Amino acid sequence: MNGALLPPQRPTTDEPTAEQSAATLAALHKSLDSVVVARPAAVRVLAVVDDRNASAQTVAGAIEADPDFSVQIMRLANSAYYGMSGKIGNVGFAVAVIGFSAVRSLAALNATGLDQADRPKPDGFWRHAAASAAGCAAIATRYGIVVGDAFAAGLLHDLGTALLHGFDRDAHQRLLNEHGSDGKALADAEEARFGLGHPAAASRVLASWRFPEPFVEAIARHHDDPAATEPPFVDVIRAGDLLAELSLARGLRLDITPHDDSDDDVEPTDADQLSELEDVAPQTSDTPEVTAARARLVEMGFLELELDELIVTTSLRTSDILASLPT
Repeated sequence: MNGALLPPQRPTTDEPTAEQSAATLAALHKSLDSVVVARPAAVRVLAVVDDRNASAQTVAGAIEADPDFSVQIMRLANSAYYGMSGKIGNVGFAVAVIGFSAVRSLAALNATGLDQADRPKPDGFWRHAAASAAGCAAIATRYGIVVGDAFAAGLLHDLGTALLHGFDRDAHQRLLNEHGSDGKALADAEEARFGLGHPAAASRVLASWRFPEPFVEAIARHHDDPAATEPPFVDVIRAGDLLAELSLARGLRLDITPHDDSDDDVEPTDADQLSELEDVAPQTSDTPEVTAARARLVEMGFLELELDELIVTTSLRTSDILASLPT
């Protein structure tokens, strides 16, 4: 097998029979379970990172077996996101800077082959992944989550949309056109069409790669109806996803490019830098979607004033992260 996601071998109908639905789900399961062979070097990285005794140098050795992945890790470590622009000279140092969680998440994306230009992906997939990683990382400490773990969860939370898109591009694109690129409505429509929504598809693959159970559970549940008490990982993904939506809505009206803070003595989230960006950045357009996203964040305990700063922070960090991804 070559790891490609194969479309179901049946005619598309609006109302599939029970037999057709069962066949589609079986084909999807087979595709998801075979995706691990798409990039053997990246899968090796996943195995090494999972070893509790692994060092940064051991992980670096596995990464260096894939030159393209090595470059990606180096670009991220040298981005302004980590405040180390131009200071990281080898993969081992890069791994130490970005952390094992970030390495694991990038390895997962590479293992699926999504870094390859010819692999079908929904429009805007990488930008939303970067924005969600930035949003989750920005609020990680609020929920008691390690920043690197929150970054990884944001980066991977919608992995399932790309997997389903590769499974049956035309059918999935119709769902995207009708229900939007994310959200519960899309997940429900995917489940009706394929037997699995994108949260379940992602969690199935990530569980097979032995990602931590709380991490996998949070991705599986991030579009479920909120419960009275949620695990912190679920909340950080939901809130980070909303911040991504707001920052991208803002970014549509900005010419944001990766910034270089290599000569600065302050972090990109320094209050003066954020204030400076606010002076030149137009406010997020007041669309119904933006209004709803802000309202949900307020319901989750965020203050209106802090939301403005978090949106700017997320926008800044998104551009830095995006520069290291294979867009």
